Amino acid sequence: MSWLKSTFVDIIALLLIAVFVFTQISALEIVIWIYTGILLLSKVLYFFIGYLQRKAGKSDAPDWFYHLVYISSIALLAFGQSYYLMYAWIVVWLLSILSTLKSNK
Repeated sequence: MSWLKSTFVDIIALLLIAVFVFTQISALEIVIWIYTGILLLSKVLYFFIGYLQRKAGKSDAPDWFYHLVYISSIALLAFGQSYYLMYAWIVVWLLSILSTLKSNK
């Protein structure tokens, strides 16, 4: 369970999404959009920059944890009817699946 330290930001992001869905605070929506944009950019750059591939391979966290966080985020955003954010998180999840498949080759 030592990998929980390396997943702190992901857990906080999931909690922020949950708070946003139930409170609809616009400032949280902006923070979530910024985080989502950074996450999308890093997922796309993973496929083109070798350094990111090596760095991502060093994580102690199991892949299932990230998939659980992403599907939970998608479900929360769907429940909160934040469909554009939900679609962005679907892309994040799909890119995560592709990167997992690529790293397992």
